[in-house]
Parts: sequence; C-alpha cells; structure tokens
Amino acid sequence: MNNKNFDEIISGLKAQKSKTEAEEFLKKNLDSSQTEKLQEMLKNRSALEKLLSTPQARELMKKLTEGKNEQS
Repeated sequence: MNNKNFDEIISGLKAQKSKTEAEEFLKKNLDSSQTEKLQEMLKNRSALEKLLSTPQARELMKKLTEGKNEQS
C-alpha cells in the first residue's frame, strides 16, 4: 500500500459514522490478504498490543483522531 492509498483509507475511515460502516469500508478498500492479516492481528491480543506500541501505530491513531477533539 502506498502513501496515497493509505491517506485515502485514513480519510475514508474518518468519514464513517459507526464501527459497522468502518468495517464495511475496510472490506471494500483492502485486498483479501490485507483484510485477512488485519483480522488475524485483531484476534491476537499480544500481536495487537505489540502493533499498537509502534511509532507507526501512534501516527495512525493521530491521523484517525485529527480534528475529533476540536469538534467537541
């Protein structure tokens, strides 16, 4: 996945209004191997914790929450 696609996915995720909509969005925008990897990781708590502790994950969370605090 290149940066353009990544930014488009982040923007699309931010636009979703519910968890269900976000899940559907990801299913439509990730290929089957990416979806499978994501699902496996979400089921494995230790892998998920390891992933979330990375600088890349922190940057992703920052992008996903940009502007959310300002709207409150």
